[in-house]
Amino acid sequence: MRPAVLLCLLLAAGCRPATPAVEPVTLHGAGSTFVEPVVRVWAVYYREETGERVEVNYQGKGSGAGISEMTRRLADFGCTDHPMNARQVAEARDTGGDVLHVPLVIGAIVPIYNLPDLPADAPPVEFTGEVLADLYLGAITNWSDPRLQALNPGLTLPDLAVQPVTRADPSGTSFVFVDYLSKVSPEILAAVGVSNLPNWPKGVGIAQSRTDGVAGYVSRTPGAVGYVELTFAAENPEVPFGRVRNRAGNSVLASAAGIAAAAACPPDARPAEEPYSLHALTRNLTDAPGPDAYPIVGTSYAVLYRSQSGLNGPATRDFLRWALGPTGQKLAGKRHYAPLPEPLRVAALAQLDRIEFTP
Repeated sequence: MRPAVLLCLLLAAGCRPATPAVEPVTLHGAGSTFVEPVVRVWAVYYREETGERVEVNYQGKGSGAGISEMTRRLADFGCTDHPMNARQVAEARDTGGDVLHVPLVIGAIVPIYNLPDLPADAPPVEFTGEVLADLYLGAITNWSDPRLQALNPGLTLPDLAVQPVTRADPSGTSFVFVDYLSKVSPEILAAVGVSNLPNWPKGVGIAQSRTDGVAGYVSRTPGAVGYVELTFAAENPEVPFGRVRNRAGNSVLASAAGIAAAAACPPDARPAEEPYSLHALTRNLTDAPGPDAYPIVGTSYAVLYRSQSGLNGPATRDFLRWALGPTGQKLAGKRHYAPLPEPLRVAALAQLDRIEFTP
């Protein structure tokens, strides 16, 4: 992030101070690139608030890496955009006991594209879930396809081959994206499945590591289409992102308001299907009802062991508690996330109170 942008965010957030740690500590976090932009802002601001006594070193390596490093105690906390599955829960329980999932922010995944012949002032390209699915299945291979053109009557889409771009690493961004596609496309559900490393059709598209890898490939490749976090797309305007038609039939450009509309349900609305059914406070938000809801929305969670020891345990809890407080959530809003609905935020704080500390 540019230093000037970060400084403006910090000043705009308003209030201060956190209680300094008795002894300096460095917390290690890893995982989701979806939440990485705001965690890095939180880390800078929290360091300042604690008198430079608490450093938070966060590495965006993908949600799968976040779960793995937390499980193996290589990180004090992981961040993931998909709840841990039964196998991951069992592995963690064997290693360090029960794991808590703590919601941090809610964000959006957007389709990005490279169509250089469109005018600079052209409106965002519109997609439906079904069309996005067919782009990634290889059923739509050219941007001039009649289905795309019918969705965009005011644009002349080029005669240009489609190049789908996916994530090569286990990714919560992929999980949220394919979870949405699976709800609108039986073919995606049957052929690709829902996971953090989807089984995309062989010979269709190309895989790139991390969000910046996907966005970089799309920006260099005419005809490419990819999926990234709204925060990344909004702060890199050289790669435009499209609108998506929601379940109510409305075309929605991702925004904090559209994310909040998708998230407007109580924290106890817990689905029956795995992996959400395995954890408190985890919810499936894709393809949400409501006229203003953006359809590709997910929650980022911090995952950490319930049983903690040493200085880093209390320090990790205090950092996450601060992130869920007024300053942390206000900063999240400035990075194109939707702050947690108040009932969910209160429940997340109560989840942190369940942490147990041992000498």
